[in-house]
Amino acid sequence: MMRLRRRDLVVAALALPAAARAQPIAPGSGRIEVPEPAGATAAPMPVWFHRPAGWTAAGKVGVVMHGLQRDADRYRDEWRPLSDRDGFLLLVPEFGREKFPGTRWYNFGNLQDEAGRAMPPEAWSFHAFDRVVAAAMQAAGATRPGYVLYGHSAGAQFVHRFLLLTGAPRAEAVVIANSGSYTLPRFDRPFVEGLGGTAADPAVLRAVFARPVILQLGEADTDPNHASLPRQPWAVAQGSHRFARGWHFFDTSRRAAAEAGAPFAWRVVTVPGVGHSNAGMAEAAAPLLFG
Repeated sequence: MMRLRRRDLVVAALALPAAARAQPIAPGSGRIEVPEPAGATAAPMPVWFHRPAGWTAAGKVGVVMHGLQRDADRYRDEWRPLSDRDGFLLLVPEFGREKFPGTRWYNFGNLQDEAGRAMPPEAWSFHAFDRVVAAAMQAAGATRPGYVLYGHSAGAQFVHRFLLLTGAPRAEAVVIANSGSYTLPRFDRPFVEGLGGTAADPAVLRAVFARPVILQLGEADTDPNHASLPRQPWAVAQGSHRFARGWHFFDTSRRAAAEAGAPFAWRVVTVPGVGHSNAGMAEAAAPLLFG
């Protein structure tokens, strides 16, 4: 009963109209906290940022999603020199373990509860992301309506599911880097392997196929025994390592787009000599997003 009451309270809180506010983002690096009702606790969400001295309100915004270790500060630090070089506002929301515990809350977006029952869309972690990014952009005074989006490893899992389930309407471009497993854009497979049983909209999916999406794969990310490589049977069926799984996802998506009669604008960019490294992938991703 307590679990059901907690679930109902969370959904009720998310249904209330509220505008999250955050401390102003001044030039330089730092961390702000944004009120956010979603999650296993009501704690605010941190956002690590870097605002280059030359960035203006109409300038580009880059949103980076961290990996399994929830180390948003490290991702901010690895992207900071690229932010200075290319002049974009850098935002790294932190999906901490206490507020968003385990893969269900982060990688899989809280589409289902612990019993496998569908959660209402307003309780998805994807919408917490939307709200927090909007609040952080407001705190920086950004006037540009959209942002470019990059996710690495577990962050890439979050990003591609966010894209498939919501369409990511404010994302001007998307890079999915070194994801360990994928939700395939197929309705004949149950979630998490596919979109079956979810609220995914086929019309939104067709539009997503025409978006500027880059699947970025490290050519050396080929360790079948990597410590954080997902090993669920459906994930293993996608390939023995991340590089193979990425190509499998791309090929499956291309076929799904053709079956739906949708244009397909996605592409694969491989990175020579780079394995499961955010720093290496970020260096290669920045010119794709901000060049």
